[in-house]
Amino acid sequence: MASLIPLTYLLIISFLFLHSSNASFVLPIIKDNTKSQYYTTFQVGTSPSTRVYLSIDLGNKFSWFACNLYGYKTRSSQEIPCDSPKCSLYTGPTSFCSGSACGALAYTPWGDGLYGDSLYEDTTSLYKQTLEKIYLRKFPFTCADKGPLKGLSPHTKGVVSLARVPLSLHSQISSTLKVPRKFSLCLPSTSSFGYNGAMYFGSSPDYISKSLIKTPLIINPNSTSPISSRGESSIEHFIKVKSIKVDGTSARFSTSLLSFDKNGIGGTKISTFDSYTVLQTDIYKALINVFVTKANRMKMTRVASVAPFGACFSNVIDSKLGPIVPIIDFILDGKSPLLHNKNARWRIYGANSMVKVSKSVWCLGFVDGGSEPTTSIVIGGKQMEDNLVEFDLESSMLGVTSSLLRKRTSCSTFKGI
Repeated sequence: MASLIPLTYLLIISFLFLHSSNASFVLPIIKDNTKSQYYTTFQVGTSPSTRVYLSIDLGNKFSWFACNLYGYKTRSSQEIPCDSPKCSLYTGPTSFCSGSACGALAYTPWGDGLYGDSLYEDTTSLYKQTLEKIYLRKFPFTCADKGPLKGLSPHTKGVVSLARVPLSLHSQISSTLKVPRKFSLCLPSTSSFGYNGAMYFGSSPDYISKSLIKTPLIINPNSTSPISSRGESSIEHFIKVKSIKVDGTSARFSTSLLSFDKNGIGGTKISTFDSYTVLQTDIYKALINVFVTKANRMKMTRVASVAPFGACFSNVIDSKLGPIVPIIDFILDGKSPLLHNKNARWRIYGANSMVKVSKSVWCLGFVDGGSEPTTSIVIGGKQMEDNLVEFDLESSMLGVTSSLLRKRTSCSTFKGI
């Protein structure tokens, strides 16, 4: 799949901007169906440049890739000095030196350890509205060996950070190219040719942005990262879920799980590395109980579970918009004008809630995360696919498409390129 991207890249970009006149900058998103991971591609360096394929990570402190595996060697790269103000800005209280250079660490959620190397800067490229290639100079990243590649899609050799840190890709685009601190993801549901998704920087496509239901982005006062110091807040993106409903009926569990305790345990975050939404056990069981009751009323038949899912069904009616099943609502903090100033919600229809595991069996695409996870709800990739999810760091708001979910006109707009 990776080898197709350079050939289709400009076609995707041109189509994006025909339909998104106010999007400032854009990069493609490709799905690895085998790993259920999402990645992007861009060039690093000049004379020569190297095309890299990197998994999208909303919670990694550093962007990194296995430089040797890509044969990366460019005259435009520079090490960031260890004693420089930029090193302190980028690494914070966890800074260290790698020789005379600023040190950085490569890691993934599945890695067995942290891998240190120098923090570099080099030129990257992306596209703007006119299809003009734009150079983002002094983009910070670190190199790594094969160690932290464990668990990543075989199409990729590193990660690009979209975390709430100064050296993330969106922060660098904002500060260097002088656009608002805003990015949005449109994750594709398939890796088939012509179905590629996109991530936008600076602004979201105007044909979608007017249909966003918004809720505040909040900060977990305690870090959930493997790299942190005492008193440091989390760099991940959290929202406040107030309750969960299935066809209007509340799933009953202790709402204290939906808030952070004094150690930062609990709450709800967004993740591109979790294939499916992960729920603390009590929340998971409550959701399953209500969903099964509603499913029975729709004449769906519960069948044996298929790992990692706990509720599977036959006799599910499929349609062009996805399976017709009970609707799940995550009730969010804040009121939405699109909902006549009722509570904001993240509405999940069958296309985003169900996973087809055989010719006749569908499973509810939520996973039991155990009784004591660090985060009570982790909203995963499946529940975001074919929708636009906007992270507006200027106003500290998260937006998610509402009516577009039914129409399937978000990522699937790219069909047929």
